[in-house]
Order: sequence, then C-alpha cells, then structure tokens
Amino acid sequence: MDTTTDATLTSRSRRDRRPDPARVWEPLAGLADAAQSAAAGSGAVAITRGFDRNSRQRAKALRELLGQRGVAAVEVTPASGSERLLADTEVAAVINLVGAGSWQPYRLGAKLRATVFTPGVAGDEPANTDVIGMVGDSGQRDVALSHVAVRPEDASAGTLAVVSDGEPLSVPGGRMTVTLRDERLEVHLSGPHFAGQSFTTTEIRVETFDGPHRLVRDELPIAEFEGAVTFTAEPRGLRVQAV
Repeated sequence: MDTTTDATLTSRSRRDRRPDPARVWEPLAGLADAAQSAAAGSGAVAITRGFDRNSRQRAKALRELLGQRGVAAVEVTPASGSERLLADTEVAAVINLVGAGSWQPYRLGAKLRATVFTPGVAGDEPANTDVIGMVGDSGQRDVALSHVAVRPEDASAGTLAVVSDGEPLSVPGGRMTVTLRDERLEVHLSGPHFAGQSFTTTEIRVETFDGPHRLVRDELPIAEFEGAVTFTAEPRGLRVQAV
C-alpha cells in the first residue's frame, strides 16, 4: 500500500469537508475580502465574536478562510481580558461578528485605529465618528465612544482636580461627565458645594485625591480611578465600513 498517497488523499478529503463560508453565513466571503484588502499583506485581523454557537461557527469559518489567503486572524470576545490576545500584534482591521448592539468591536477598532468591517449593505460609504481618547500616566491609550464619567465613591471624601487650557480647578466631592459635540469635548462639572459648570475643550486632564473614585466609560464601569487621565477629542477616530 502506498501510505504517502493514502495520506495525501486523506488530507485532501479533510480539506474538501471544510464548510463553505458562504453556506455557514453569506456575508463571510465579503467580510474576508474587505479585511484581506485592508491587511494588504501586513498585519492581522481581529475577529470580534459572541459566545453563542452561531457566532463561534462564523468566526471559525472566517478565520479558516483568511488563513487560506495568508492573513493571520485572532478571535476576541467582549469578555474582560480577551483583548490581551492581541498584545504585540499589529491589527490592520476589525471584523464585527458580535452585532450592532455591542460597543466592543467599535471601541476596539477606534483604540487600534483600524477600520471596523461589519455586515451591512455593500457599497455604503464609510462612517467616520468622533471618539474620546483616554491616556493615563502609564501612557497606555484607550477610547470611549460616547461619554465618560468620573465620580467619587463618597462625595464627602474625594476631590476632583481638572486642568483645561492651562486653567486648574479643584472640586471637593466633584463629579464630571465628558461627551462629544462638534469635534470637541463637552465637560460638565458639579459638586456638593460647587455650582454646576459646563464648557467645551479639546483636551482635559483629570486627577483624583482624598478618596476612591469610579471611572465609567460608555455605561461600563472600568475600575477604581486612581492617578490621572487625560481625555482628548479625536475627530473621526472611528471608521466603520458596511460590507
């Protein structure tokens, strides 16, 4: 028996049994084409998926399809810590298999400065959206898509210090929200003994003292806020392309 021939036939048979991506889910072929073009021979593709069976199958089929084309792909989920899988990886594109109801694919695309490809109507113009850049003292950058809030755990034991356009301001028990308007940050400050104040700027530095604070991004509490963070308006920081 020619074992080499048998092995070759077996390998070919396994390849032939691989599911056609279009049969798994019709948009996969177009998403793969768009991501391959964006990668242009360098960089990887981040596939953001959910936890259900359909999402896992679609991500697997898409990853195999990209692999056949020589494009590296990494699957990530909305789970905390999943983005660590992309550490030290140059990401050229993000594919959204999670759905429009999740912030994660869009925040990831803006954070990595990579186009997000999402199922939609082929030929739609790219949507460029402003985002809020966030940089801590460590220099690590993150983003918020709609708004950020900083608030004390105990208004009687916390102080918020902000600097905008070179002007410092300290607010005992202070709370702050930052949203986007016309490519600028709209900031609102308030406190137990401080009349509410609103203003717009392109950048603001925030530091907390005298007690624990909570940082909330797009309705998602991140962690206790310690130290300082600089928020910056990033015009057209998110690029989404329907495929």
